[in-house]
Amino acid sequence: MIGKCKAVGGSSAGIIYLFQDKQDPTKERGYELDRNMLIGETPNSIISELKEWNNDNAKQLKNQVFSMVLAPAGEDGKKLSDAQLLQLSKEFVANTLNVDIIKTPYYMRIHDDTKNKHVHIYLPRTDQNGKTISDKYCQYRAIDTADELAKKYSLTRAKEIQQDKIEKLDIDKKELKNTVSNALHNSTSFADFRKKLADKGVQINPTINKQGNIQGYRIKNEKADFKASEINRNITLSKIDTVFEQNAQRIAQEQSQTRKIGIRR
Repeated sequence: MIGKCKAVGGSSAGIIYLFQDKQDPTKERGYELDRNMLIGETPNSIISELKEWNNDNAKQLKNQVFSMVLAPAGEDGKKLSDAQLLQLSKEFVANTLNVDIIKTPYYMRIHDDTKNKHVHIYLPRTDQNGKTISDKYCQYRAIDTADELAKKYSLTRAKEIQQDKIEKLDIDKKELKNTVSNALHNSTSFADFRKKLADKGVQINPTINKQGNIQGYRIKNEKADFKASEINRNITLSKIDTVFEQNAQRIAQEQSQTRKIGIRR
C-alpha cells in the first residue's frame, strides 16, 4: 500500500487532470468512488466548493486543499472491490490528517488506466470548526498510515515491494558484473571490449558532460543500468586503457608460452 499527501493551491489544471483521459482529452478519466458534502458535477465546481469551505478559516491559506493518493501495491488493486477501496481511503484520510471523515467534505476518484489502480482524494485545509488542518509532515504520515493499513488488512506493504526490487537489482547487478569482468579480462581494446559485451546483450555507452567531453561510461542490459564504475572499478577514463595494455601483454605472453610448449612437444 502506497500513500501520498500534499497541500496544494487547488488550481483548475490540477483537478482537470483528475478527470481528463491521458490519451483523449475529450474522454473522462476513471470514475467517481465517493464524495461527501459536495454537489458540483464539473471539476471546477468541485474544487470551488472545497476551497469555499476555507472561508470560515481566519487564516489566508496559500495551499487551500489536500491532494492525496492511496495506491494498493502489487496485485492488490485488482483484487480489492470499490467498497473495500472506499473503506481504506476513508481510514487513510482520517488517520493521516486526524480528521472526522464524516464531517469532512471530500472527493474521491479512481484511476484504473495505469498499472496499479489507485484512488485520488481531494479535501479542504479547514475542518468543521474552521481550524486549519495541518500539512506538517503529511507526506510522511501518509506513508506510515498506508503501511499500517496494509498490515491491518494483510495487504502488500510498499516496503515489501521495495525490498523485492532491491533483491532483484542485486541479482541483476551480480550477473552483469560477472559478464563485464569476463569480457574486460579478455579484451585488448575498447572496440574489442564493446564487441564482447554486445555479444552478451550488454551495452557500454559514454556519458558526455556539458562541454561535450566523455566523463565516464554506463553499462546496461535489458534488466539493469549502472555507472560502469559500480560494475567494475577498472572501467574509468583513467584506468581502462591501462587494463587493455596489460591484457595485451598478458595474452601475448600466454600465446608465446603456448607456442614454446608446442615446439617442445
